[in-house]
Amino acid sequence: TSSVNMGGENGFHEGTRLLESEYSGMTTHELSDDEADDERRPRSFLLDLTESMLFQTFVGGVIAMNALVIGLETDSRNVGGTVYPLLEDVFLAVFTLELVLRLCAHGLWEFFDSSNSEFSWNIFDFSLVSVGATDLVLHLLSSGGDRSSQFLVTLMRVFRLLRILRIFRIFRVLKQLYLLAMGFFDAVSSVLWVSLICCLILYICAIVLTRLVGQTVIDDPLALVKQEYFGSVPASMLTLFQLMAFPDMEKFQPVYRDNSSLKAFLIVFVIFGAFTMVSVLTGVITEGMVDKSRRRQEERRFERERARSSFVRKARRIMKSHAGADSSFIDKRQFDACKEKVMSVCEQEIMDLRTKDLDSMFDLVDYENSGIIEIEELLYGMVQLSSELRPMSIMELRRNFARGQHTLAQQVSLLDSRMQMMDARLQEILAFQRLGAAGSSFNASQPAQQ
Repeated sequence: TSSVNMGGENGFHEGTRLLESEYSGMTTHELSDDEADDERRPRSFLLDLTESMLFQTFVGGVIAMNALVIGLETDSRNVGGTVYPLLEDVFLAVFTLELVLRLCAHGLWEFFDSSNSEFSWNIFDFSLVSVGATDLVLHLLSSGGDRSSQFLVTLMRVFRLLRILRIFRIFRVLKQLYLLAMGFFDAVSSVLWVSLICCLILYICAIVLTRLVGQTVIDDPLALVKQEYFGSVPASMLTLFQLMAFPDMEKFQPVYRDNSSLKAFLIVFVIFGAFTMVSVLTGVITEGMVDKSRRRQEERRFERERARSSFVRKARRIMKSHAGADSSFIDKRQFDACKEKVMSVCEQEIMDLRTKDLDSMFDLVDYENSGIIEIEELLYGMVQLSSELRPMSIMELRRNFARGQHTLAQQVSLLDSRMQMMDARLQEILAFQRLGAAGSSFNASQPAQQ
């Protein structure tokens, strides 16, 4: 039995090594000193507030309403009186409050740090709020009615036009819309190359049509029509571009009615120039979006790995503080005492675990029902419970099962050999006893014969 238990312990230590190799390496090489300091100090309330889903949803709703009000104000012209300026002041106050909260949560240096992943958005938000505040100041300065403030009125109109840029902040809140937009922008370079190919095709075809169709004779009744559409290379390129964008050959019917070769040329151009180019552009943009989505998935996977690594370190620190700094084991009572802190770490690192899951994991890891388990074993089980199913996890399970089966087969073989040895030993003892009984009977029969 002890050998079997040792085999199970070896399987556990293998799982512990997997936990350390999977997450401790990331801790050692990828955590900076600032991130280590962030782990030592608790997160502030403002930081949790500004990064919460409720706060982001509220800001997204305000941005959407502001976009709607800008559109209504544009169509209403002078209708509405002071309603729209009042709403604009309210939106500016909300955006200013949001910016101040984020500045207080992250700090001035971190907010404007160029190494920050949100640096571009932070500069964009700060610029928009600054533009809104400048617009308000200019409005107050020009409210006196002085004619010398005409320049301020012009500046105010420019700043009010810049308010439209607030609509772009919706991309920061809606991640799916952000992915589509970034995929589109990443595909711009490919679209430019496709457009260059399209221009070359238009240029070559325009030269051919100008030489064959545009250069007419004097008595040609269709000379004016041909000169209008195919009289020069730029005119031919514009005609072909219109045919590519909107393939309508009806207006060119007088030109190709008696020219079958021109008719065939236009049909082939529509097929390969219009339909094929549109398909190529669609494919290029779609490929760019798919590639951006794939990279975003990799970033999310990396973020989840970092969150799990941080969870392992923080949960280990909490459990060791309740079980003892030098202790590698934790009992049920100690685990119940620190369970709430572990759950808070789960919520902080966005680990999909519940209190019931922690209790169930403790019971599953406690194979012997002793009420005492190793901390690393519990952490490994919690990480595996919160992670998605990976091919590597299946291979690990298969390897552990195979090693356990091999260990069990060895123990059974050892037990069988010991049973055979015991059986042989028992046979020897029985034979010795029978030999001793026979000797005693022979010795007892000698005096009787005498």
